[in-house]
Amino acid sequence: MIKTLRFWIMFLVSFATIGILSITLFSGYYVTKENLINNSLEINRVYSMKLSRLTEEVFNGMQSNLQIKATEIIAHIDDVDKLTEKLADLISSSKNFNSLSIVNKDGVVLATSPEVGIIGMKLDTEGPKEALHERKNLISAPYKAATGRLLILISTPLWNEKNEYLGFLSGTIYLQEDNIIHDILDEHYSTDGSYVWVVDNKGMLTYHPDPKRIGDSVSENEVTQKVLAHGSGTQKVMNSEGNEFLAGYTYIKSSKWGVVSQTPYKVSIEPLRGMVYKMLLYALPFVLFFFVLTIILTERLSSPLRKLATFSANLKVNGGQSEFLDIPTWYFEAKQLNETIHEYANSQQQRVEDYKERSYTDPLTGLKNRRYGDEVTARWTMDKRPFSVIMIDIDDFKSVNDKFGHQIGDEVLKFLAEKMNDIIRGDDVCIRMGGEEFVILLAETDVQKAMVIAERLRVNVSSTISPTNDKVTISLGVGSYHSNRETIIELFIRVDKALYQAKMAGRNRAVQSGI
Repeated sequence: MIKTLRFWIMFLVSFATIGILSITLFSGYYVTKENLINNSLEINRVYSMKLSRLTEEVFNGMQSNLQIKATEIIAHIDDVDKLTEKLADLISSSKNFNSLSIVNKDGVVLATSPEVGIIGMKLDTEGPKEALHERKNLISAPYKAATGRLLILISTPLWNEKNEYLGFLSGTIYLQEDNIIHDILDEHYSTDGSYVWVVDNKGMLTYHPDPKRIGDSVSENEVTQKVLAHGSGTQKVMNSEGNEFLAGYTYIKSSKWGVVSQTPYKVSIEPLRGMVYKMLLYALPFVLFFFVLTIILTERLSSPLRKLATFSANLKVNGGQSEFLDIPTWYFEAKQLNETIHEYANSQQQRVEDYKERSYTDPLTGLKNRRYGDEVTARWTMDKRPFSVIMIDIDDFKSVNDKFGHQIGDEVLKFLAEKMNDIIRGDDVCIRMGGEEFVILLAETDVQKAMVIAERLRVNVSSTISPTNDKVTISLGVGSYHSNRETIIELFIRVDKALYQAKMAGRNRAVQSGI
């Protein structure tokens, strides 16, 4: 059975509606999923960064406490009782160290607080040996102490008034026991299974919610490898148990550690199902309304053709005789209208392209104008593409116009434009900013190469007879864009100052920007 036009319109609209709804839900699902993942990654990155800063502040504070106490320790270096008393005062006031000790230049322990049975012993473990060798403020890598504990050593050297090395004052943090690091990192802000862990510069866990894991090597972990390379950022990772996590990580310069905050992947995307359900629920009323509207419009669109088909059928049944019906049809008109609109659209598009090109071009010199330059610099900065700027001004151009007239002045501008076009490369852009002011944007070019190009242009212009039948000179300011320190406006202000310096220094010269 041959289907009617009404059927095919309804079929097409239904198919399109279901397709659009499916695409919308599908794209909404993945966009929402991506947003949830990115949001979780960003939250963990910020959280790890904050914890890193807090940890670094704590380490700096601990170093400061030791440095302040070092002066008092030096004054009583030969009095064991006094040294013990000073250490007891420091450990009770600081609350950051698990223990404190004073070690002489031979590595022998003079005093400790609390007493851990190592007074008089010569320490031969990694932390003390490093402190004796370096003789500077340092935070050691985790190591096994003489007491068998896994700890880190924070030390400051002791020097007397004669600048003689006496040893060092140190504080320790027991990594597998209660300590200041546990206090900072132990309780994650979220209770959804997220947690924090810390590695040292060798990939060893210095903190983990499971104390048994502290001291384990996780150097094969992707995040650990990035932290070991002094990186900070976000990463989707698999933990040792095979579970996926979304992690943010930050490198701590002072201790050379890395702090990692991570959230279970499943937890991060848990809201997806509810969001998709709500999207479908909110879309249904509009879909139903659209279907009702489609039925009404379909009837109106198909009615003329159905009447024409009925009229044709009656003609056949009646042997060509039938009452004439005035039935409006739109096939011919639609065809003509489509062709006309298509031709018109093409012509309009060509006009738009022509207008656009003219809007980007300086009519006198044929160079690009300021508007085009703004778009190029915006695009290059967005793409993080390095570039340099040469700002050019014709020396005493007013006198050229006054002496030879504006027509010759225009020819001088064209003359400079030709010289600029002669020196540029593929992606470089020559721009007339207005009047006698010009700019060259040099892609992928540092300031040294830009100076060479600027000097080449200056010499070329000054050594060539201009339309005035005499030589003209130009002054140039040169600078490179520093994306991490300035805006485009600040760059042009800086290069304009260099141009001004070239003018003030006697003209006919190129001056590099101060930064």
